[in-house]
Amino acid sequence: MAGIQPAFCDYFGNETRVSDATKTALLHAMGYDVSSEERIAGTLRDAGDEPWLRVVPAVCVVPAASAAEIECSLAPDAGDGALEWAIAYEGSGSVAGRTAWSEAAWIGERVAGGRRFERRRVRIETPLPPGYHRLTVRLGDVAEDATLIAVPPACFIAPAMEQGRMWALATQLYALRSHNNWGIGDFTDLARLAMVAAHAGAQSIALNPLHELYPSNPRAASPYAPSSRLFLNALYIDVMAVPDLAESPPARATIAEPDFARRLQSLRETELVDYARVARAKHAILALLFEAFRANHLERPGDSRAARFRAFVRAGGRDLDRLALYESLAEHFHARDPRSYGWLHWPLEYRSPESAEVERFAREHRERIDFYLYLQWLADEQLARTAAAAQAHSLGLYRDLAVGVDRNGADAWSDPGAIAVDASLGAPPDPLNTNGQQWGLPPLSPRSLRERAYAPFVALLRANMRHAGILRIDHVMALRRAFWIPHGRPAAEGAYVSYPFEDLMGILVLESVRNACAVVGEDLGTVPEGFRDRLQAARALSSRLVYFEREWDGSFRSSGSYPRVAAASIGTHDLPPLLGWWSGDGGDERRHARFKLVDALVSEGCIDDAGAYRLREDAEAGGSVAAGDVLSPAVHRFLARTPSMLAIVAIEDVLGETEGVNVPGTVDEHPNWRRKRSLPLEALAHDGRLFTIGSIFSRT
Repeated sequence: MAGIQPAFCDYFGNETRVSDATKTALLHAMGYDVSSEERIAGTLRDAGDEPWLRVVPAVCVVPAASAAEIECSLAPDAGDGALEWAIAYEGSGSVAGRTAWSEAAWIGERVAGGRRFERRRVRIETPLPPGYHRLTVRLGDVAEDATLIAVPPACFIAPAMEQGRMWALATQLYALRSHNNWGIGDFTDLARLAMVAAHAGAQSIALNPLHELYPSNPRAASPYAPSSRLFLNALYIDVMAVPDLAESPPARATIAEPDFARRLQSLRETELVDYARVARAKHAILALLFEAFRANHLERPGDSRAARFRAFVRAGGRDLDRLALYESLAEHFHARDPRSYGWLHWPLEYRSPESAEVERFAREHRERIDFYLYLQWLADEQLARTAAAAQAHSLGLYRDLAVGVDRNGADAWSDPGAIAVDASLGAPPDPLNTNGQQWGLPPLSPRSLRERAYAPFVALLRANMRHAGILRIDHVMALRRAFWIPHGRPAAEGAYVSYPFEDLMGILVLESVRNACAVVGEDLGTVPEGFRDRLQAARALSSRLVYFEREWDGSFRSSGSYPRVAAASIGTHDLPPLLGWWSGDGGDERRHARFKLVDALVSEGCIDDAGAYRLREDAEAGGSVAAGDVLSPAVHRFLARTPSMLAIVAIEDVLGETEGVNVPGTVDEHPNWRRKRSLPLEALAHDGRLFTIGSIFSRT
């Protein structure tokens, strides 16, 4: 009933039966009371009766532009047999009709709540426009409302992809170097990179997740373990581009101080992003800018800039206000205890956003809460300007949606019903992680999603499609099933939990079309049977990696074997860059793979005889970075030969970098999510390597 599957197979085909202990822990995480046989029996009875006691399900997802079929349940004595329905369309307009209950298609019957109920399928012949509509069903004196979501058949795909192929330049935003940023890439850097990439022929910039992290704990830097997936990381704000700087003499004076200037120069020169120092420098000035904004705009009636800020806050609603409240509380308790950075470390009375103590705190700290609202407004405005500047060069932004959030973060505190904080997402064993993976990210509750007509999922998609032309869904298989692990247990004690896949897929398609945003699904690892076929049918792009597209003997699959509806790339942020892979120590398997890669490049005509001879000699010697000038163009020619609609070029492969962005399974052993690019933006604009790669794609 809860969707917990009784067994799972790992990548290698080994089956594991799920223990009763795991089932009990996961049911508890979902909010079910399984403390005794009596409670279990009551829960099963109530859950079994509930769908029959409702006239119509609380939410129905149906195809748009065609007849809809709705399952309804009624007691035979409920009315005169004429079922009336009315649909209020999203926005405006409505339609109504009648169906004879006896003519509706029979499904079954059940005794629930002491009465006998029939379930029948009611057909609504009127084609529905795509959108979120309100359905009212009435039979005699019995009436109920439901959310009726009508979804298109396929995702949006940009004409450039539909008619040919796009290529995107991929980078981690924080890693961008420039002469003007404050030690971390910012939205102005992104706009400059977009211009350079567009001149090289790229049509998109692929980014790491831009999610909000932890202002009170800036060292927690993984964009894939954010505090909130609904809002932006304020460290990406370009302080010098904030309009309030011109109206803040204290801020300008601080920035002009020799000591502050030296601090900024030091932050620019570091090889790794120093998140803590960057945060201190930015927040100190942003606090002064907020004071100027409050005095010069917020406190002036009729001020247009204040009106834009208030409109942004209204549009953000409860989610935005709670984020700002969470940030203020986190700052407050971190000041008391430096080890505290999230709600699980707070006193019990502050662990619910609806407690009396939290409400009192909000009244007493309104100004600081407004400061965090101001940061989100600045970040959103700067990202919007960056997207517009990129669009002026026919280039879009390609954003990334992480699979989950940190259990100690803002989203888990703000909306605890939507997130099962006593469980963690992960994965069974696979070739890269033979013990399985435990990600420490609590999953969305499928029970809560249905009860709330999928509103949390809709909000998540809209927030991340904002200002973007493409959205990557990390671990997209979680739309169908997710591997849940009881909190604190190893991955071997997990289980797959089913999700309402067709409903979630339909909503993803609807939001893709509405936002004119293409979708890429990261479908790597253990993929359920038939899942990729469903992605293809919905026109969501599959992820295909050169590293992984291999035959049983280790040979690389031909470029022509890649699917059309796909995003093809050499690797990902969790794998070594091309030159790091080639020169890295991977034992006999890596040595074998190097030769197989050269064979593929020769077979595809991506390299001449002299280049192939040089690569084979280098492979025989164990692989070296000296081979990069031959290897990189050849592998990108292979990538360009695939028929896939989207090709993704990692900037580290363009620049011949060898160190990976992230080494999965490590925390402090490697500087994950901190490495900067080897070349500043100012030099990239004149560096020939990006334009060489661009010319490869322009010729195919």
